[in-house]
Amino acid sequence: MKKHLDACLTLILPKGLEARILDKLLQHPEWVGPFNTHRVEGHGDPAGIESPREQVRGRAERVRTEILMDARHVAELLQELRREFPSRDVAWWISPVLDSGTLA
Repeated sequence: MKKHLDACLTLILPKGLEARILDKLLQHPEWVGPFNTHRVEGHGDPAGIESPREQVRGRAERVRTEILMDARHVAELLQELRREFPSRDVAWWISPVLDSGTLA
């Protein structure tokens, strides 16, 4: 049976949390559909830039994770992530997914 994937939860997180958060996502196949990660650079709040190298560059190294999922489970996942990884350095947003599939 195909999962109902009508939301994309995007997380922007420090590289130091990547492995632990990805492990958490993999523990919940009932909530989480396919997801991917990208290396990105965060701009904006200078207080959020930790390393001296990043401060000189004026941007922070981050990981962007896009998770396709059923919108009914987004709040549950966010609640668990907040409980286990409370951090102002993790930003998130939700986008609607109008359709998804494969080309085969």
